[in-house]
Amino acid sequence: MKRNVKLTKRVIDSLVVPAGKDRLRVYDSELTGFGVTVFASGRKSFFAAYGPKTRRRLVTFGDYGPLTPDAARAKALELLGQVAGGGDPLAERERGRGVPTFQQWVNTYMVSVARRKKEIRKDRSALTLAAERWGNRRLDEITVEDVRRFFESITAKGTPIQANRWLALVRACLQAAWREDKIPSNPAMKVRKNPENPPRDRVLSDEELRRLLAAVDQVVDPYVKAAFVVLIETGARLSEVLHMQWKDIDLGAGVWRMPKTKSGRPQALPLAPSTVAVLAALEHDGAYVVAGSVPGRPRNDLKRPWLQLQETARLPDIHIHDLRRTFGLHVARRAGIYVASRLLRHSSVDVTARHYAPLGLDDLRRALEAREADVIPLRATKNGEADR
Repeated sequence: MKRNVKLTKRVIDSLVVPAGKDRLRVYDSELTGFGVTVFASGRKSFFAAYGPKTRRRLVTFGDYGPLTPDAARAKALELLGQVAGGGDPLAERERGRGVPTFQQWVNTYMVSVARRKKEIRKDRSALTLAAERWGNRRLDEITVEDVRRFFESITAKGTPIQANRWLALVRACLQAAWREDKIPSNPAMKVRKNPENPPRDRVLSDEELRRLLAAVDQVVDPYVKAAFVVLIETGARLSEVLHMQWKDIDLGAGVWRMPKTKSGRPQALPLAPSTVAVLAALEHDGAYVVAGSVPGRPRNDLKRPWLQLQETARLPDIHIHDLRRTFGLHVARRAGIYVASRLLRHSSVDVTARHYAPLGLDDLRRALEAREADVIPLRATKNGEADR
């Protein structure tokens, strides 16, 4: 049998390993570098060979049977085309063996997320959804088009904002893989998110805040009342207040130490004397300040009391998170945006400025007038005449 012949089904079917040998290698006469290896076991595998004779490299890419000669020839042509373009298919395959599948990487990534974040439910949900489609694929095989199509399928269900959240979490996951050199680039970074409505910027006016404080004074349950006082006077998040524990509060020092926050880092928050007074008047009924109906568990929410407060204060359009935004605005006016950012415990002053301290025209006018008052005296000369 010739070692160089056009590989057809009839030819490959006729190939057998010579007696005393463990394999037979036959090259195609039409496509240089394309061939088939026949093993003594009867298995026949296609390959593409390239490189100089002294350093010949051979990459096997499929077995005869599942792969027809024509399909194998097309695959070999693709691989040899990569070589002509300066690539090395075998080296890339060897590198690929060290690249985890998407599911393997998600498992690794979620361990680090759990260490950094207090709440990982959304991360797990988004990445589980992605793993249903990409779980068995290597990370470096996921393309921009893969991410875009999946993102568009979520958007098409009528949930553009949910699609944006999914994209952000998948981006973070793949970005972590990129930082650890698992992939050469992050394909999710090139997918544009859906347009979103401007973020809510509702803050309470002084009159609205007075009505709300009066309504809080009428709350009968002392623990629920304390929860609203803490929300208003500290700017804390609702989840933080509901999970507040007595062991983390130092009433003497006026400090609330949060062991685990949204950022995943322990943080300390100063408490005003009025807040300390309200908390000091409470009986310690369990570990949590705002105890739930189940012993040893925090209260789930404040929905009913909040609806009652809205009705009493005649403020049907406000949300609980508006209290945090109002707190940020008041602090920014009094002490500046940097102090507001520290008290709100934001990772960046930009976040505070963008979402929690929407200074209006009147605020800007007061700042301008104060600046003018400082500058006017500087315009006078020694003789009391204005500079020209």
